[in-house]
Amino acid sequence: MLIREYKPADEQSWLRCRATAFLDCSYYNDVKTAKERFLQPGLSLVAEEAGAVAGLIDIELDSYDLALSGDDRGAVIWSLAVLPEYRRQGLARRLWEAAKAQLAAEGIRYCEVWTQEDVPANRFYSAMGFSMEPAQTWLRCHANAAGIERMLAPAAMDGIYGVDELVFNAPLSRREELTPLCDRMDEVRMYSIRF
Repeated sequence: MLIREYKPADEQSWLRCRATAFLDCSYYNDVKTAKERFLQPGLSLVAEEAGAVAGLIDIELDSYDLALSGDDRGAVIWSLAVLPEYRRQGLARRLWEAAKAQLAAEGIRYCEVWTQEDVPANRFYSAMGFSMEPAQTWLRCHANAAGIERMLAPAAMDGIYGVDELVFNAPLSRREELTPLCDRMDEVRMYSIRF
């Protein structure tokens, strides 16, 4: 398995890898039709097997979305994915270690990642030395029809035929109150590491 820099010719294979790898996690609906482009410089590595992308890691350097880097330079992992048939072989670890070495060479010694309640992802980041940041944990609620009507005043929507989807973020303290209004609720967690 070759770990190397992403090339534009990898895009279709990258998209297939990311979509397939995300199918069995809570980010299953985060489908991309083009590879993300960052506002800041980025680092994008792929694991290539038989000419196709089997795993990937995308990191934005000095991201404007950094929450806890303080005065230090930092980075945000936006995607880390491994195809199901290549899991449990250390591929995610190899991608992270290769990326971490490149981050260190750039003078970056701090990294954040956002994930949800997926046990394998949480276990992986903990095993890599990341720490969950409880103060940066919140809820993402996908409101059901009753929830949408309760949160939006139908009379004020004047001429709008209805809202089919409403996704909103809320503090953890409102979980009990919001549970009946949501068809799906994900706990979004931030992990960070200094190295």
